[in-house]
Amino acid sequence: MASRTQSTPPLQSGRHPKFRSIHPSPVFPLARSPRVLLIDDDAMVRRALVRGLQRKYAVTDLADAESALALIAGGARFDAILCDLNLGGMSGRDFFLCLDAKDEDQARRVVILTGNFTAGLFGDRAPRFLEKPASMAMIDAALADLVSPDMRAA
Repeated sequence: MASRTQSTPPLQSGRHPKFRSIHPSPVFPLARSPRVLLIDDDAMVRRALVRGLQRKYAVTDLADAESALALIAGGARFDAILCDLNLGGMSGRDFFLCLDAKDEDQARRVVILTGNFTAGLFGDRAPRFLEKPASMAMIDAALADLVSPDMRAA
């Protein structure tokens, strides 16, 4: 008795005969997470902030302001920049003033996190401030204001 083997018919124009042609669903691009630059020289604080922020934001964290300036000068753009005032090396104040002189759009996105706010420290071009200790809710509210569509149009 001859054995009967069933073969699959050859593919015709790239389609398998068992699969019917369906129209693919339209593909929508995924919304981009707002980009946040975090600058803090305290590694423990930086890690805690990254953990809290990464739920809503794409976070880049750096330990010093000089690296942040180089990153921005190289073309990186952020929706918000959270910077500690007292950093080793270049201070948060000097970072903001230098950034403001080179890239006003990015400077408008700076929030300085400080435990010792001094009025007049920045002159007439003061960034936004958050006083330490700031809760994640306070930080998120400050950053959400910066990444809102109204701020993007500003």
